[in-house]
Amino acid sequence: MAIKTVLVKELKILVRDRRLFAIIIFQPILLTLVFGYAFSGEIKNVRIAVVDDSNSEISNALISALNYGESFDIEHFLATKSEGLELIKRGYVDAMLVIPKSFEGDLAKGRAKIEVYTDESKSSVSVAVINEIRTIAHSFSTKNFGGIEVEQNFVFSTKTRLIDFVAPALIGVVTLMIGLILSASSLAREKEEQTLELSLKALKSRDIVLGKFFAITAIVTFDTLIVMFLTHTLFGIEIRGSVLLLVMAQFLFLAGSIGIGLTISAFSATQLQGIQGAMLVGLISIFLSGFFYPLESMPEGARIVAFFIPLTYANTAFREIMIKGSGIEIVYPQLGVLTLYTILSLLISTKVLRKVVGGGIR
Repeated sequence: MAIKTVLVKELKILVRDRRLFAIIIFQPILLTLVFGYAFSGEIKNVRIAVVDDSNSEISNALISALNYGESFDIEHFLATKSEGLELIKRGYVDAMLVIPKSFEGDLAKGRAKIEVYTDESKSSVSVAVINEIRTIAHSFSTKNFGGIEVEQNFVFSTKTRLIDFVAPALIGVVTLMIGLILSASSLAREKEEQTLELSLKALKSRDIVLGKFFAITAIVTFDTLIVMFLTHTLFGIEIRGSVLLLVMAQFLFLAGSIGIGLTISAFSATQLQGIQGAMLVGLISIFLSGFFYPLESMPEGARIVAFFIPLTYANTAFREIMIKGSGIEIVYPQLGVLTLYTILSLLISTKVLRKVVGGGIR
């Protein structure tokens, strides 16, 4: 079988190339250890909803104080608490502030209270939200000779830590980087070694793409299992949702990444060029997808770019499934984007390969 021939050849080449083999084995281990112990970030532009049952001059002043600066973006003013809870569950906002009807009178008596609802699965965002609101509320109450108690409530009470937020995204990063590097160097290596023409005489472009795809899929799946084992053993990370759904999301993202890598490889004259191109695409994706810093900490322009980066959707899907235990009814938008990404990237890689080699492809 043509596909099996390419698959076996790719695996043999990998085993013989000791340097590349070492990178594939040790890179996910190092990424897991370094980012697991040392990750940190600053939060800004957090999306919040407000339910102002008081609707008084003093409550409006408090809302203005919260909206001042870069910490919060108040995106919704709602009539009921249930509307805000649904927005948080759907991921449309990160927190909700509820000001009770008795707020003005209670503040005059020095015992006012406001409620803050956050998504604990986004641990860094949740902690930043409550700390900032408490700081603003303390300053506001001091100026108005009253006291404001901030009551925190969790929409998803998952007992998450920062590493719980990072670990799912780490799976996305490993999938992207290993998939890109292997696929981007694959065709370019054969060009450099002048063995591509021999393959093209015996195989169709579809067989070459699929053979390399299955070989790289096997390798990246192995790396992902290493990451899952390490994060579970060292950091106690658990998968709260469907493992099958997680595997589906990872496969879609991996398939698309391999397609992009093969496209880079088709345009690269040498293996080094292919790897350099893959690293460029990978680093841009990592820095703008919300891995190092949550999207809430990025300026508006960067967040717009993030919406066009597949890793953004992969990270969101992995976190929803692993941390919240969300099902397909929640992550279907991300899966839809990843499916489109996969189809387009594999079609483009096959088409580009045909054009690059010209008449040698059948």
